[in-house]
Amino acid sequence: MEATYSDITPKTIKFTTPNTVTGEGVMEAPFIYGRKVGREHFADREEELERLKIAMMSGQNVILYSPRRYGKSSLVSIALEELGDRIYPIEVDCSGILTKKELAERISSSAIRTWKGRVEEFIRRLFKATVPRIVIRKNLGVEFAVGEERVAFEEAVKLPKRLAEITGKRVVVVFDEFQEVANLGKDVLPKMRAEFQKHENVTYVFVGSKQGMMREIFQSPSSPFYNFGMHMILRRIPEEKFRPFIEGKFRESGIEVSEGLISSLLRITKGHPHYTQMLCYRLWLNAILSGKNSASEEDLGRAVEEILNETGEFFEEIWDSLTINQRRILVAIARNEKDIYSRDFLNRYGFERASTVQAALRTLKEKELIVRENRGYLIENPLLGLWILRISGG
Repeated sequence: MEATYSDITPKTIKFTTPNTVTGEGVMEAPFIYGRKVGREHFADREEELERLKIAMMSGQNVILYSPRRYGKSSLVSIALEELGDRIYPIEVDCSGILTKKELAERISSSAIRTWKGRVEEFIRRLFKATVPRIVIRKNLGVEFAVGEERVAFEEAVKLPKRLAEITGKRVVVVFDEFQEVANLGKDVLPKMRAEFQKHENVTYVFVGSKQGMMREIFQSPSSPFYNFGMHMILRRIPEEKFRPFIEGKFRESGIEVSEGLISSLLRITKGHPHYTQMLCYRLWLNAILSGKNSASEEDLGRAVEEILNETGEFFEEIWDSLTINQRRILVAIARNEKDIYSRDFLNRYGFERASTVQAALRTLKEKELIVRENRGYLIENPLLGLWILRISGG
């Protein structure tokens, strides 16, 4: 979870200070967060990008998951863009889906958007048992009649195979936040698997941020999608990978930063892609507003303090919603405590039993407040971790 202010990411800003004037005084922000980005604003992930493109082209299904805001959607979009006309992409956002009819409409709408010919004729070739109505809202799409939920769903899951036959191209189907589909009924996943496993020249990419649900769908032997593809997990970006990106972006924008400053910044964000870009953006913006061509440790501290002050009320709401044991665990993780099941740890943090620690950890993971990486735990939002240190005197 995070405050909504973090989604405000202007693409361009206008200033007239001496070091920002380019052309007509419009300068692109070097750091973008809170939305999908292209290759220019995407840090690292070179190895993951190449693996994903090879999998897409070779027909290897992929299960891609990580906590939120790690860049999964951007990674997939860049891969699709770089493969270009070699594939026929279908991108389905499963967020907020409530019915099978809605899922069918999202699959079908995405299938027709890439088509470059006459849509009406294309739809007649694609659909056999029913013909949806063409609608134009935000984008071109289709809509099925009320009462057609069953037939619409059955038609939609057949579309990738039909598209591959019609176009002669490899079809790549991306389901973003796929774990939401599991809530649509017990018959949905079995029917999708039964149909998808028959599809030739089609690659499926399942993207999700709720790792527990994704593992249940794709790693549980009792699940229809058990072992349906190759697993890819995105981790936080290591300093040696993030540093060149940050240095280059500041340099291109005319702002000088030292190696020590970048190290300090990455110690704060712990390599989290979203929050690293957020803090870099704030540091850059403050330099621009003050007419400076460099940033210092003092400027970094000011940027952090500004963000913490802006998010403090939201962090307080999170804190107030937690039990005392959950708060104790968050404080311990923020302080980088180790051996959290040791007798010394239990005594210092007021736990009587290790099982109580386990229960608190389980709930915090379900709330997506902590993530497990490198055999330890991290607070998902590193700025929340800083806020916790501030209020706990850590």
